[in-house]
Amino acid sequence: MENKLQIELWNGRTGASWVRHNTLLETLLRGPGLRCLDQLDLRSVSHALDIGCGCGNQTLSLAERLSTDARVTGVDVSEPMLALARDAVDHLGSDLCPIDFVCKDASQPVFPAHHFDAVYSRFGVMFFDDPTEAFTQIRAAMKPASPLAFICWQAPQKNPFFSAPMQAALTVLPAPTAPAAGAPGPFAFADDNRVNQILTDAGFSSIEITALNERLSVGAGAPFDELFSELIEIGPASALIAESDPSLKESAKAAVAKALRGFYDEESGMSFEANFWLVTARA
Repeated sequence: MENKLQIELWNGRTGASWVRHNTLLETLLRGPGLRCLDQLDLRSVSHALDIGCGCGNQTLSLAERLSTDARVTGVDVSEPMLALARDAVDHLGSDLCPIDFVCKDASQPVFPAHHFDAVYSRFGVMFFDDPTEAFTQIRAAMKPASPLAFICWQAPQKNPFFSAPMQAALTVLPAPTAPAAGAPGPFAFADDNRVNQILTDAGFSSIEITALNERLSVGAGAPFDELFSELIEIGPASALIAESDPSLKESAKAAVAKALRGFYDEESGMSFEANFWLVTARA
């Protein structure tokens, strides 16, 4: 099965963590996601696809921008996250267009040809084992000349939300095996030239990749310990600590707490500089 490891992760500990901390993560990631949505002309869209829709927050943002005569499909491999997404839709009124959530691997030929007239993703397309083949399948499901827009992370060193906790944890824990360049994961698309080549090889045109710099902030007025208790369970450092020698866990957590205090302010909460790629193209 393609993407087997990612499917296991997002249906296991990683997916459960995102569900548990959905509110915090949505606060952090909503802003750059909306900036990405701004890149799409949705005025005449009848059926849009959200790839890697997760807990469905960005799918709702997409639906809010469409006519009530349109339709949105959110696709993800994580059943726990999709369960939360479906629950959110069930509690909505009828003011939005219809929204469907499907548990499928978007890198596979799971949708009919020429089915969607807009495709969007917020941090959901960096996890394919074979990204060129995945985007070839995605393009095949799009109507000719329809728009694609997604947002992805630049390099980890440009994103202290990830790098600061990891560097702190590594002062206590042994370093894990470094992933191969471009391996599936949050930073698989850190190289914009590689992203451009993938989309070109997959048959997309009018490719534009723009740098976006924003601040990610969460927890205004909240105590540090409250924010730390959530942040320590998110991201690569959390996985490293979870899998570490039990005798080293508390020391590693203390090191991460010390590092994160540098990003904390009692008034504004936790705040990080963040760097992304905004990517647009045409099928």
